[in-house]
Amino acid sequence: MNTYKFDRLICTDVNISFGGKKKVLKNVVIDTGAAQSIINSLAVEDIGISPEYVGEISTTYGIGGELVFFTKVVDNFIIADTEFKSLEMDFGEIDSKGELTGLIGMDLLEKLRAVIDVEIPLVYEK
Repeated sequence: MNTYKFDRLICTDVNISFGGKKKVLKNVVIDTGAAQSIINSLAVEDIGISPEYVGEISTTYGIGGELVFFTKVVDNFIIADTEFKSLEMDFGEIDSKGELTGLIGMDLLEKLRAVIDVEIPLVYEK
């Protein structure tokens, strides 16, 4: 997996597609402190991912406080060489400046069987 540091955080780029539209998301944080992965909703509005206020909007709590999010099934989500099809993803405003476009949490890191070397930084699939 191609990783780099952005603002002292280990990041990677991912590909996401929804409704036939594709986008590369940069500065997606590898976050072992996050149970669930989440994508910045501001970063994907242009490919048609937005909340629909029919159904339940969820709330979670973390060090940064309260976060409201919604869930959508994306067509494809690609991290390095691994493609997840019809993946249910969470979306919320995690960075109002738009610099961070998402967090890869333990849900996907476990599926990838990720091994992380924080010094280099290096993340690879076991």
